[in-house]
Amino acid sequence: MSTPIRIPALDGVRGLAALMVLFCHFWFWDVWKDRWWYELAHSGWLGVDLFFVLSGFLITGILIDSKGQGNYFGRFYRRRVLRIFPLYYFSILLSLFAILVIDRQPERIFAGYDSLGWYVTFLPNVATALKGGWPWQTNWVGLAHLWSLAVEEQFYLVWPLVVLLLPKRGLAVLCGILIVAGYYFRIWTDEVFQKQWSEASYVLPYCRMDGLAAGSLLAVAMRLGWLTFRGWQHELVRDLAFTSGMTMLYILVAGNSHWRGTLVALMFMGFVYLALSPASHVHRWCQAGWLRHIGKYSYALYVFHQMFIILYWKVFREPLEALGWSLPAVQAVYHILAFAATYGLARLSWRFIEKPFLDRK
Repeated sequence: MSTPIRIPALDGVRGLAALMVLFCHFWFWDVWKDRWWYELAHSGWLGVDLFFVLSGFLITGILIDSKGQGNYFGRFYRRRVLRIFPLYYFSILLSLFAILVIDRQPERIFAGYDSLGWYVTFLPNVATALKGGWPWQTNWVGLAHLWSLAVEEQFYLVWPLVVLLLPKRGLAVLCGILIVAGYYFRIWTDEVFQKQWSEASYVLPYCRMDGLAAGSLLAVAMRLGWLTFRGWQHELVRDLAFTSGMTMLYILVAGNSHWRGTLVALMFMGFVYLALSPASHVHRWCQAGWLRHIGKYSYALYVFHQMFIILYWKVFREPLEALGWSLPAVQAVYHILAFAATYGLARLSWRFIEKPFLDRK
């Protein structure tokens, strides 16, 4: 099977992942974090895992289909640079502006693990691991959430060579090993950093390889003909997604586990497969025009939403609270206003930053 680079249903998957993350991060954690339902409502952070699985699927598919063609590495990296770099470095420039012009504290630019240098070199996840906490530069422009983009960039450095050297069956075996190994990598990392549920085991690239490898395994399996959109294979993956989802839900409610990342990876692997299957309800849902529209702007939505949390609180949350509204009402309206502001910024980003570079692909 050869998968086109642009598949409408996968735009819907992107949109869903973006909405999950935004819905999660726009909750007032300082108010609701002790409520029994908070972990479930806040579980939208798993949208990052969906992004990883989708990225593994698309990138591995592109690389497999590009083998044997000329300029294998050059074409791949050119496309990745044009897609990722412009908006990513623009966000760093915004933080630099806030540090120099608003806060007027230039020493923060080089402040250890909080230094912008980690971001310039796509290493904020490493800084987070070494610091044992989230990096901080300025209240006005937050960059800590860009750790996931760093994981993807680090994946891009290694994976093209792996795909080039291994036959499809060997690549499938490696992906299966990496899916299982993710659990042990996280356990080992916690032991090294001497901290249970350490930031390191959450953000370092080898600890997130089960998600990327699950998407990659799906891409390889479909090209080998191991998975089709009919028969027992379809039923198997559907049941796998359902079982993993129910197990994940139990773990979210009942407690934490390093197996959670593996279960989530398998669940989303099944979800992406069903999004591609023309006969599935998931495919029809992901074909929805509004969801695909959100998917079109998903990159900028992700980048901008967390950058301006403090600003959103001052512009939206505090004035609403000052009106004497109930907290649930403030929370609901805040979700709407914060999403609207982020969406507006994403539209501007697409028009003036992303699309001009994407047209050069």
